[in-house]
Amino acid sequence: MKRSTLALLLASAGLSGSCSATDATTGFAGLSGTFDVTLANNLVFVTSSDRDELRVLDLDSNPRTFIPAPNPLEALSIPVLDRPDALTRDVAYNAEGNDVPGPYIYARSSGSPEISVVAAARDQLRQVARLQAASIVTAFAARSPAEGSGGPSGLYYAIQDPDGLFTADTGGARVMRQDLPGPEALAAAEPGSLPAPVTVFCLQPGESILAMTMLAGPDTFALATRQASGRSGRTLLVTDAGPVADCLQPSTPTVDLSAGFGNVPVRILASHPRVDIPDAGSINAGRYIFGVRDESACSAARECSGVLAVDTESSPPGQTARDLSGAPMLPIFPAGGLPTGLALVPDPNLRFVLDNGAETRPRVPLLGVMPSSNGYITLFSASDLRQFDLSAATARSTVALLDSNELPVTIETTDLVTVTQDPTLQRTVLYEGSVSNGFYRIIYQGGLPGLSSLPRDPATPRLFEAEAAVASTARAGDILVLESPEALCAIDLPIASVEPVAGTSRVRFVIADSQEIPADCASLTRFTVRAGGDQPFVLFNEAGTFLSRDVTGASSYSVPTEYFFHPDGFYFDDDSNPQTPPVPNLSLFPQPPPPLHIRVAAVGRELRRGDRYAVTVISGIRNYVFTPDVAAGTGLAFYTLPGPVVAAQNREANMAYIAYPSADGILQVGFEGLTDNRAQSLALVPFE
Repeated sequence: MKRSTLALLLASAGLSGSCSATDATTGFAGLSGTFDVTLANNLVFVTSSDRDELRVLDLDSNPRTFIPAPNPLEALSIPVLDRPDALTRDVAYNAEGNDVPGPYIYARSSGSPEISVVAAARDQLRQVARLQAASIVTAFAARSPAEGSGGPSGLYYAIQDPDGLFTADTGGARVMRQDLPGPEALAAAEPGSLPAPVTVFCLQPGESILAMTMLAGPDTFALATRQASGRSGRTLLVTDAGPVADCLQPSTPTVDLSAGFGNVPVRILASHPRVDIPDAGSINAGRYIFGVRDESACSAARECSGVLAVDTESSPPGQTARDLSGAPMLPIFPAGGLPTGLALVPDPNLRFVLDNGAETRPRVPLLGVMPSSNGYITLFSASDLRQFDLSAATARSTVALLDSNELPVTIETTDLVTVTQDPTLQRTVLYEGSVSNGFYRIIYQGGLPGLSSLPRDPATPRLFEAEAAVASTARAGDILVLESPEALCAIDLPIASVEPVAGTSRVRFVIADSQEIPADCASLTRFTVRAGGDQPFVLFNEAGTFLSRDVTGASSYSVPTEYFFHPDGFYFDDDSNPQTPPVPNLSLFPQPPPPLHIRVAAVGRELRRGDRYAVTVISGIRNYVFTPDVAAGTGLAFYTLPGPVVAAQNREANMAYIAYPSADGILQVGFEGLTDNRAQSLALVPFE
């Protein structure tokens, strides 16, 4: 069963084989230290940390270029605090759920108590204030003035414990709010005339804040904390209810979202404007809070990684969001490495290449963009709360017979090898979303691991021994093959028994007394043990790792499975009551899924030693992943380590912008020119 959202997107977009035009682009600003980006007023602000400045890429210019300085031969430099490495902007949503830009962007530096306030209007573009916090700033987010109100911006920033060694204890880490008037008033203000910052939320002892993001509710934001141990933390929805006198007691959050993220700390947070889904209604602005879970909480283990979202409108609020199938969302993992950024893009057009090669560019209601540390970039459907599946195919397997040189042997292989999740092995069934891509070799009379080219002494011709630790897979019925670097004995020696050698850690392979060793083989100084008897096959994975030798007859090899994608129909509505959640569809998708069994069911012809069944398992799931083409001549050789990513929120964006510290540049990603699962160059434009 395949999901229907892709079909819906394709139907709404129509099929096309043409390419969209790409705006001319150019730009060089001498960036150095591109650690973060943000976007406001169709301007991309990027840190040039080594020069203590910001540079600004103008998305309205054609060709696209950096805003020039008064000397037009140079790009504009906005001096800010020392070594800026994190940016944010004013964020708010109007009554229609659309993004409302504000007058400012903000810069901070790790380990610094300062924040630079930068006017973001095209005719201002300068630092208008530099704030001095009471302690090191660890995260920040900002609220735009209400649309048309002319009111102040509200900057929320998290600081560590501000108390000095010999000062009175006022509590630990906390969130501060600084109200900021418009840029003209702020630039004209006398030093010290700004309203004093106020404390609005207090943390538990030992906590600090890693990430913050503004939400749609009035004065509402989300924050992610971590304990000093790094192994635990909370994700909280907080409403600014006004100043608190001190932080001697921790504040109570509006909603504790931690359980929705699997009680794993989160290190990046993001939310979204209103999302309109064709024929399915709308998702309110800020309903979902997406978080990149913090891998350091469990030594980078998979269970502490990936992107999850919580639903602020669930009952009770803060549960793990349910994806399009109706099931609780699965983590969205990168294609290797660790996530380095996360952006949510409303209503972009994205190029899909279908199984038959046809192209389409549907509108995606909400697109997720996740770069990762291995250089890959994952695009996912944030509106569906799951990965894309670009393939119409279902889970399946193929079997081919190859000779020892991996050349095909043309015979009918149907029913020779069973690949199934049916525990009885009586029928072939694969449950979509639980079977991962894989490749296996089942080699006839294959060499057993650790038992190849072992030494023997021709002076004791019937003595064959090996360490017991490597001989555990050998058994009676297996085959000894005598050999040397120059010769191979044509006569096999069947093993009659495998016996421990008293007083040693070795075992002896015993051959029958009646078994003669050919005279022309007696002088060969090495031997190999190969599978034989009633289990003559050896199973290896694609990397050549030994998996099993019991894959024949009633025996099979089991591959553990788990659901990594929820197809349509995974859950279903069993009572037509909108107040109750859907339930698992166990008749189609058993939970947990059974393991994948691989078994040699029959032999198609008289096999020769070294012949192998090549088994390919295909998940039927094709995610949207790509990487910059770093080959010579593309201009992208240094675009290997991506950082944060940003995109416009005005529903007209078909581009994202990724900071690349490895290249001291920004990479523009054109969604309509991409091809999934390939290295890209034509759809990517660097700015340095």
